[in-house]
Amino acid sequence: SSKGSELEEALMKASEGGKLPIVVDTSPCLAQIKEQLSNPALRFALYEPTEFISNHLVDKLEWKQVRDHVAIHVPCSSKKLGVENTFAKIAGMCAKDVTPSGIPCCGMAGDRGMRFPELTGSSLSYLDLPKGCSDGYSTSRTCEMSLSNHSDVNFRGLVYLVDEATSAKAAN
Repeated sequence: SSKGSELEEALMKASEGGKLPIVVDTSPCLAQIKEQLSNPALRFALYEPTEFISNHLVDKLEWKQVRDHVAIHVPCSSKKLGVENTFAKIAGMCAKDVTPSGIPCCGMAGDRGMRFPELTGSSLSYLDLPKGCSDGYSTSRTCEMSLSNHSDVNFRGLVYLVDEATSAKAAN
């Protein structure tokens, strides 16, 4: 598509030909973009939040566990990108106890769950987060909305937890 070509051209320019990393803050969007790329230089320049944090920030930040118990939901697209373990590891650097959502998919299917709420209701009927789990984190806004609507836990982007749990390392 011409929009896809325009996006790829803009990303090539912004990343200086794939040299600079670009973070796509919503994992499903990154998966969609990567599927349509024709230039291999961009494949390794584009990151979803978990990958970027792991590859570029973990060793540059001071970490502390700022939450007692959080839930995490790794979006389907992130699972396909292979970042499930990295996601849990990063959440564990920020919270004492991390509970996976335990559901394979939240049912949002992009934005379809907004038009067909029965999709999310069915998908999340087995969601069973423990009491005392104060917050939930994901890397897909639509997953976060669905999970928040079907539980007593407020889900939001993992980057918010990382921001709260980190500070810059002191210069040596």
